Amino acid sequence: MMRCLTHLSVFLVAGLAACSTAPVIPASTNAAPVIEYPHVKRPNLVVSDIERSLTLYRDILGLTASDISTSSPTSYSYPVFKIPEGTTIRGATLHEPGEQRVLALTELASLDLPTPSPAPHMSAVVIGVTDLEATFEEIKALGLETTEPKIAGGVDFDFVEQAFVDFDGHLIVLYEVLEH
Repeated sequence: MMRCLTHLSVFLVAGLAACSTAPVIPASTNAAPVIEYPHVKRPNLVVSDIERSLTLYRDILGLTASDISTSSPTSYSYPVFKIPEGTTIRGATLHEPGEQRVLALTELASLDLPTPSPAPHMSAVVIGVTDLEATFEEIKALGLETTEPKIAGGVDFDFVEQAFVDFDGHLIVLYEVLEH
């Protein structure tokens, strides 16, 4: 079941950075979108199996996905992510209804990726959803590690949040804004 995403942000050890939605400019113009800076854009998750990851991020969380593509041998990803030369890199970008390229998946199927350690998580992706309970029923059916939900108060609203660890050890926190 697809669910509409309402907000995506990245939670880093250094703090929480929210991703604001830039106005959508019709494709018929060549103008760049108007974006206020600083602007957090497209956290990237390195995964071992992109199709398996898409069952979670696309099919359950409701992000739409670009076509899966293979990077060129001169891709900037090699030095940035310290990927050995000659390794095949496949990737897809994921989109919200109101913003393109909010998350990226980079597959390194031929490498043994690090496994999660018992140490604290170093980062998390935070995603708003419209039906947290139903979403977690589907996530639990995949056998992924989950936390218990927690209701929290925000400045202008209350929300319930719950986390899970994806197939490759990435911490993902989902939240749903509660009606008053």
